[in-house]
Amino acid sequence: MILAFIAVDQAAGAFIYYFFTRQVSGEFAVANHVVYNLNEDVLILGSSRASHHYNSSHIKDGLKLSCFNGGRDGEGILYSTGIFELALQRHIPKVVILDVNSDVLTEKEDEKNKLSILLPYLKQSDVVANMIVKKGKLELLKSNLQTYRYNGQLFSIFQHHFLSSGNTVMGFNPLDNKMDAGRSFSRSSSLKPYADNISADNVDALNLFITECKRQKIQLFVFVSPRYNDDTKLNSYLKLKSICNSNEVVFHDFTNDVFFKNAAYYSDRAHLNSRGADLYTDTIVAFMKKRLTPAVNGQYLSENETQADEN
Repeated sequence: MILAFIAVDQAAGAFIYYFFTRQVSGEFAVANHVVYNLNEDVLILGSSRASHHYNSSHIKDGLKLSCFNGGRDGEGILYSTGIFELALQRHIPKVVILDVNSDVLTEKEDEKNKLSILLPYLKQSDVVANMIVKKGKLELLKSNLQTYRYNGQLFSIFQHHFLSSGNTVMGFNPLDNKMDAGRSFSRSSSLKPYADNISADNVDALNLFITECKRQKIQLFVFVSPRYNDDTKLNSYLKLKSICNSNEVVFHDFTNDVFFKNAAYYSDRAHLNSRGADLYTDTIVAFMKKRLTPAVNGQYLSENETQADEN
């Protein structure tokens, strides 16, 4: 009886995995590209503010480097580090943009609970297994059931395989609505300044991310992209800056950039709309051009010289 159950579970898991890896739209299609098909020069990772703020085509045109946006709504540094480790098994990008919130290192229990979305990739990386354990000691045991790894995702998997017509442009997912400035929240944070607790797991994940970039000779840019309200008065933010500075990682915070305090650029107080995203992407392209390492910058200059000769 038990052997029959295991056989059915294994067969069902293989069946679901087939369709899981062939989704043509949705967040898992973006993640699957990063894990299985990444071949771009520039990889963008982070939360919803990554997926909605960085126009991949503008980066490609501006830097003359291919680009893919692997940001995912609602996820933090644990997910970004896990998916990055998976990506590195197949491809080494030249540049990585890590978009972070100011609270990226703050202890948040729900962040660990969301790590189940990495379960389909479990056997491909020990780092992913280490991330999953953070959700709970029994999580790895339950994940021995192949079907458990897709728990709650079946409808989405088949929907994004059969019913969707295509994915966003190079992972970028623009927001088209405009924030109502009259009903928007105050720019001032309601949280007590520097009252957050630092997560050791998140700190370890950020350090691992940076270490991997150094080991693979990937140029890393860490950005805090614009938001309508200021939320930088956090212990997490201070720790983030300290880690980046001590590792000589290029870090820049656009939170208080006055150019992006225009409500017309926002979909809500935390997210730029498509107009704001295009303006912001052009801003970071100009910023990056001045700071690309000789190896990456050499390719950028070579591409431009080739185009100039053709013209």
